[in-house]
Amino acid sequence: MLTDPTTARFWAQAEAALGPLPRDRLSDIGPFDDNAEGAAYCVAAILDGTKTATSALAATARDYQPGDLEIATEFDGTPRALFEITATDLCPFGEIDEAFAQAEGDGTLAAWRETHLRYYGARLAERGETLTQDTMLRRIFLERLYPV
Repeated sequence: MLTDPTTARFWAQAEAALGPLPRDRLSDIGPFDDNAEGAAYCVAAILDGTKTATSALAATARDYQPGDLEIATEFDGTPRALFEITATDLCPFGEIDEAFAQAEGDGTLAAWRETHLRYYGARLAERGETLTQDTMLRRIFLERLYPV
């Protein structure tokens, strides 16, 4: 998974700062959005500490596990932040609350809903499905490890 030289250097820098990291726990490397502006916004929110959670459609999400490590990148693949998944759970779209919206870095529940109606609505439309208040999401809680 660390075949890209830039990402391998980033991992080495993280290990120099944190000590040895379990490569077998590295589960994903990639951007947090489907466009450059959104990915940059998410990386910045991870780096400044306002993004301590994310979400995914439960029907298509991989099996996130506490202890998994991920590298958040810019849209072009430039690695920017290493984080650990600390917890996950399932929640219907309509039950996402203000606290989780803030943890995702969206500021308010209204902003979170607007962004995620577009994003999840588009993902589900590709599958011939519709986003509803009952659509299950996997909430993923994270802790930034590097840069410290």
